[in-house]
Amino acid sequence: MSVWKRSTIWQWISALLLFFMLREWLLPLQELTDTGVLWPFLVIVAGVLVIDVAIPHRWATLPLKVLGLLWLLHATLFDAPLFATDWLAELYRHIVHDLPLAFRQDWGAMSILSRNALFDTMLLVLITMLTYLVLEQRQGLWFVFLTELYLAVLDTFLPYDASAGIVRTLIFGFLLLSVSHLMRMTSMATVTEKRSRILFGSLLASLLVIMISVGIGYAAPKKAASWPDPIAFLLGSGMEGSPAVMKKVGYDNNDERLGGPFQQDNTLVFTATTNERSYWRGDSKDVYTGVGWEKGEREYEAILDPQNYEWKNELFRGLETKKVEATLQFNGPQQFATVFYPGQLNKMSNYAPPNATVVYDKQNQQLEVRAGKINLIRATGENGRKEYGPNTLLLKLNQYKLDAEVPIVSEKAVIAAGTDYPDEIKERYLQLPANLPPRVKELAQSVTKNAKTPYEKVRAIENYLRTSGKYKYETKDVPVAAEGQDFVDHFLFESMRGYCDHFSTSMAVMLRSLDIPTRWVKGFAPGQRVGSDEKNRDIMEVRNKDAHSWVEVYFPGYGWIPFEATSTFVSPVRFNYDLRTSQPQLPIPVPDLGNQTSPDRGDGRFDRLEEGDAIPQKRFSIPWQVNVALLGVAAGAGFLAWRRRKEIQIWWLRRQIDLDKSNKYTDRFNLLLRVMERVYTRRQSGETLREYASRITIPADKRQDLRYLTEMYERTVYGYKELEQKARSVAEQLIERLLRQLKP
Repeated sequence: MSVWKRSTIWQWISALLLFFMLREWLLPLQELTDTGVLWPFLVIVAGVLVIDVAIPHRWATLPLKVLGLLWLLHATLFDAPLFATDWLAELYRHIVHDLPLAFRQDWGAMSILSRNALFDTMLLVLITMLTYLVLEQRQGLWFVFLTELYLAVLDTFLPYDASAGIVRTLIFGFLLLSVSHLMRMTSMATVTEKRSRILFGSLLASLLVIMISVGIGYAAPKKAASWPDPIAFLLGSGMEGSPAVMKKVGYDNNDERLGGPFQQDNTLVFTATTNERSYWRGDSKDVYTGVGWEKGEREYEAILDPQNYEWKNELFRGLETKKVEATLQFNGPQQFATVFYPGQLNKMSNYAPPNATVVYDKQNQQLEVRAGKINLIRATGENGRKEYGPNTLLLKLNQYKLDAEVPIVSEKAVIAAGTDYPDEIKERYLQLPANLPPRVKELAQSVTKNAKTPYEKVRAIENYLRTSGKYKYETKDVPVAAEGQDFVDHFLFESMRGYCDHFSTSMAVMLRSLDIPTRWVKGFAPGQRVGSDEKNRDIMEVRNKDAHSWVEVYFPGYGWIPFEATSTFVSPVRFNYDLRTSQPQLPIPVPDLGNQTSPDRGDGRFDRLEEGDAIPQKRFSIPWQVNVALLGVAAGAGFLAWRRRKEIQIWWLRRQIDLDKSNKYTDRFNLLLRVMERVYTRRQSGETLREYASRITIPADKRQDLRYLTEMYERTVYGYKELEQKARSVAEQLIERLLRQLKP
């Protein structure tokens, strides 16, 4: 018959020290992941330790642990009564359905119920094993070492300061080892009276040694590290004069400090099926601090049933729009609690997991997804009502469908919008740091000196950043502003190279200095088209490298209109150039035509084609052998011409363009387009010229030339007027440059 042994005070002390060490494993989750609260995990750790120390029989602890786990799942994920069976049936259905997904490691497709149940169960099993090894078998040294190694790795490789945790683990770990060792020594003592005295004295000595060692280590003067930071050193950014640490490109909610180099990352974020290519808007920010962006005061709206909720005129109004339907599938390793939508959102539906609720930031038009709803006020009395709100836990959706609309901006309307901004707009979106260098505003005034309306000033600054040639798009060799230096000032006047964050922030700040309300927006570029569905809608793959930021400008009566300041990106927003006045059209950004180098003709195929059009002379008497040889040569030439028919077609089209330069610009542009289609790929049915220019894979300088020529063509066709002589001359030079550089 087994005897029930009572737990000693030293066993409880050992369990408490082990709890503090396990807590160090959980604390980083709140800072490095989207974990909202830690108390459910701490309850599991404490509950397992209490049960295992209090009950000596392992078989008796299992039912208690299972019941405790079910209670915890009910408390955190369900609002039904504890003793009802509905929530148990729902939990069972989710687990059975998601078990195959767990075996395939498809964690993103699992429901939040299954993921929580699986994680809590694994944590319970792990703590049970640790309790057996550390408390019963007294094998704690390896666990102390493993905990220190875990915290050191987090402190070195991730943005987590584990210095305090390392010191705490050192104290708790050595105390745990001391108690475990002394308990083993005193168990062998023969004199019962002296056992507690020996244990107490030895423990006090160990505690004093630890306190003195840690105190001296904390208070003693420390020499600076003689080795460089290993991460910065390995990434090539730890050298003298290069303080920046290389990051990976991607969407991040923290924009408090912008800048620094980054590495391209091709990781898939989501796949979208849509009838319109647009930027995927995630969030906007309105407070520029001099080093980055933050959010000011916010007004939130709780949406407990997003499936039946509709948004109206949240971004813009009074403009012609195009309806957009998009379905997003998050199949990659990265998921977000933010909803990304094209243009202006109207409705969200078909989302999974289905228990999602939404917290809507009404000031910045951001949708943050939460894991269901919780009971805010308990029912009291007979007439008591339950009040619900969104859960505090974030939820990452696997998929959702969006109904939205994108604007077709009337140039005539926004030019006439004026400057009668509402007071709340001026107070919020004209903010600038008090120490912004004056030369930023002076530059903005210089760039816009010939512009009269806010829209013309917006276009002037946009064109200046995109096409002046002063600013280079760069992701790796990106200097970081010195401590205390303004981010925009450093980019505009010193480094002059950066990526979308530099261009968009500079445009927003320059416009604010001219009293034009703007805000900074972030999300993803449209992505890469990989196919189409049965309804001929585009299937787009959006990857980390497509993370992007741009600018929204407020126009009275119409709302927020997006603009693109980064030279290597083209805004998908459509503009209707509907001005009908005697005034000249707004200037079009002219690419830099200077410093042209000799064209790269590749292997010289174009040279041979151009020089091979001479007609050979006929001889009077040709022997039959020569005729046979000539026939063979002709057959070979015919075969070679058939094999190289694509190059010959391109050569012929180029000759057509060169023969008569007096043709209309529209005719010459169409011939150029035919050449582009032969060299790269044909336009698809229903594809606009801008969409085609954005889709084909060509170098950035060629893409910029083609976009410029496309915009000139649109103005000529839809504006019903021929180009002026200067614009025609620039267009001819660009056509010549493109033709020389095209290689089949």
